[in-house]
Amino acid sequence: VSHSMAQLCVARQTRLFYGVLKGSVVSYTRCRAVFLCYIPLQITYMQNVTDAMLCVKTYERVDDPKMKFLRDRIHEAYMYQWVIDNMPVTWCYTVANSDQPFCTTRFPIGCYVTHSGKPHDACFLSAQLSERDATYVFNHVKIMIAYHKGDATTGEADRLLRAQVQVASCDTYPCTTATKGMKLPSKIDKAKKFQITYSYSVEFIELQGVRWASRWDYILNSLPHTNIQWFSLLNSIVITIFLSAMVAMVLLRSLHRDIMRYNQAESAEDIQEDFGWKLVHGDVFRPPTHIMLLSVSAGTGVQICIMTLISLVFACLGFLSPPNRGALMTTVLVLYVFLGMVSGYVSARLYKTMGGLRWKSNVLTTAFLFPGIVFVIFFFLNLVLWYNHSAAAIPFTTLLALLCLWFGISVPSTFFGAFFGFRRDVCIDMLLWLLLCPYFTANQSASSHQSNTTRNP
Repeated sequence: VSHSMAQLCVARQTRLFYGVLKGSVVSYTRCRAVFLCYIPLQITYMQNVTDAMLCVKTYERVDDPKMKFLRDRIHEAYMYQWVIDNMPVTWCYTVANSDQPFCTTRFPIGCYVTHSGKPHDACFLSAQLSERDATYVFNHVKIMIAYHKGDATTGEADRLLRAQVQVASCDTYPCTTATKGMKLPSKIDKAKKFQITYSYSVEFIELQGVRWASRWDYILNSLPHTNIQWFSLLNSIVITIFLSAMVAMVLLRSLHRDIMRYNQAESAEDIQEDFGWKLVHGDVFRPPTHIMLLSVSAGTGVQICIMTLISLVFACLGFLSPPNRGALMTTVLVLYVFLGMVSGYVSARLYKTMGGLRWKSNVLTTAFLFPGIVFVIFFFLNLVLWYNHSAAAIPFTTLLALLCLWFGISVPSTFFGAFFGFRRDVCIDMLLWLLLCPYFTANQSASSHQSNTTRNP
């Protein structure tokens, strides 16, 4: 959302988010626009705030496009996303037919009611937000920060456990439960201006029964789809077993029919002409047509598999926990660029084993084919985000950093691995076995059939 169109409250010197990892930049969790990074919330630890005014936004008749822009974003369910102490500020509400509150890591800009009187988004939270064909903006937030009191004798410091927010729409200041909602007009009157007063409250709550290591549990426990995952997993396993059994039955029947046909052959001349499942060995041991593409795909696949395995190991050990924002994407990028030597080695080794001669083309294709395809798609999508002035667009300097990682680390490591892959000698015994195995199999089957016919005339 463009700040110049949204007309939200911003601060000139207060910087809320000051540390951004490169991984969070690439994974679209970075505060990009000004109104996301600079907000005038003055929050001091252990100091409660009641109905503090943020700012007053004034709209005139010429600002109708800006008002329409804000109203359209509310209808499209745009939401805020705040972070305090690497913890997402959650918005909790009670779902219908359920006593357990549902918590989400973002909260809405506003809500609206249709022509028929049906409330959408968060308009069901208050009876004042029920007027037909009305759009309301949430101009007041109450932030509740729960903390764990430390022990001065042991040197344990205070820790923040969670941060929750409650939203409200009020047409007057200060905001109370009795005031009406801030309704956005479809058109601004020429005679008078339209004003929106933004305010906030902060409350610190001591919470002793929750450990700091378990501060994410209340978000995970509120998700309603935990049982559905087990049902989907069981359903996939049953379908996989059923289809595998069907394929196995078809193969066994075909194999049994071919064996019966071989046993009923009357002469050795009939055996020389292979048929049925014995024709498979000619395809298995025949070199593929596109050796280059196969070797490059195999090398890149091994690189991605090892990268995924190492990332999962680090995640299981707790190094990639959710508080470390951007750590997962950073780990994936670093592992991918340094594992280019594995991709180059596997690709070169397989290409040389299958008799490939264009080793330069193999190395260049391994280094640029799949990473180039991914980068072109990524760059095209980022151009679309740039064109629409989206806050999720990646800055140009970050794209340059990705190119430096690609050409400065990934490509040289691919060449380094390919150098050792091409220096290794091809396994002669393996090649001889691949070439002679079909003939040994055919001769062995013919001799065994002849012996069977001699024993049973």
